[in-house]
Amino acid sequence: MSVGAVTQAALNLGVGGSAAAGKSAGPDFAQILSSAISQVTGAQAQANQLAASYAMGGNVTLEQVMLATSKAELLVETAGAVTTRAISAYQSLMQTSIG
Repeated sequence: MSVGAVTQAALNLGVGGSAAAGKSAGPDFAQILSSAISQVTGAQAQANQLAASYAMGGNVTLEQVMLATSKAELLVETAGAVTTRAISAYQSLMQTSIG
């Protein structure tokens, strides 16, 4: 899942201020998070499967292995970046004084 997709989902949930808070037409945050984690896990599993098949002399090219590995690596890096930004946003909200 891309950062843009997460941002759009947040806007659909009313985080961005344009939609009514609490009334969203899109999926909830738990569904978005679960989907993103599933995509990362799936990409990693596919990369591992292709690498094992290549190592055993299967009908897999080195280019396929490298592409799947790069895709999995990019998804992990993106997930890490989104996590870091979410933690930063949470910390900023916790430091905000009310009143």
